[in-house]
Amino acid sequence: MSNIDICIADLYRLAATSSSDYRRRALAQIAQVIDFDGALWGCGRLDSDSFHSVDVLGVDETYSSALAQTKTINPFFEALKKQPGVTLDMSSVLADELFYSSSVYIDFFSQYGVERIIGILLPDASTGIVDLISLYRFEKHNPFSLNDTQNLDRLGFHLVSSASHYYFLHLTQRKKSHAQEALAICDKYGLFFEAQPRFMALLRQYYPQYSSGHLPFSVFDHALLEKGLQMTSNAFGDLYCIALWETRTVDLLSLREKEVVKWVTKGLSFKEAAREMGVAPSTVSNHLYKIYRKLNIASRTELAQLETQTQ
Repeated sequence: MSNIDICIADLYRLAATSSSDYRRRALAQIAQVIDFDGALWGCGRLDSDSFHSVDVLGVDETYSSALAQTKTINPFFEALKKQPGVTLDMSSVLADELFYSSSVYIDFFSQYGVERIIGILLPDASTGIVDLISLYRFEKHNPFSLNDTQNLDRLGFHLVSSASHYYFLHLTQRKKSHAQEALAICDKYGLFFEAQPRFMALLRQYYPQYSSGHLPFSVFDHALLEKGLQMTSNAFGDLYCIALWETRTVDLLSLREKEVVKWVTKGLSFKEAAREMGVAPSTVSNHLYKIYRKLNIASRTELAQLETQTQ
């Protein structure tokens, strides 16, 4: 395997094992194939020039907030927006003599020791999410090479993909869920912060007129959305974790009936299940009869098999 192939494999391995601070760790990981002194990874939205999360490595923590103030004098971000998915070198946007005499260099970059810059902007049109990854060198006489930009071209996709894998892997470990769920993170207005591909596929399938970038329904709507589609939302800090899945047979049951299924499939007798639920054994028996009719089954064995299939 080449060094870059090893680096890509290491990114996904890191996503599976890291417990926190993934973006910083991933940036440090790519230093094995691209030599740099500092880096920035911002995640935001296509319809805004601001980022809702930013990680920096090797530069002062004030760097990202100060960078946001340079919009009107910084040509680099505008150039990246015009060529999404392509790594650019600042020297290809502004010739060195123009860059080092510019106000963005004198008033900002030089104050943080940044002399050389490459970056890539990676937008996802289906979610409206955009990632910006920039790498910096602090020595003017050590420019990035063509090989460096080509490596970032290839690594950019895998950085974003592995970060999403990390995010949802650890989210599902914290959240009780079943295998058919597809997850997304949204704000209270339904704007996406993260989304799994399966989540977006379900939206396109059940909402053909779906407009990308936000949910086609309210974050707070826990009812059946469309025939064949179910959802839940749970607060996740200031955001919301939205789970979508196609309606399963057991979704047709009431909450009380689902409770009966839980205890009965654990092998409890009517009397034992009734004690757990605080009802009479006859109530459990009546619910179970209705459950069999709804699910078109005739035994506890079939019910247990059905429950196992939907976990």
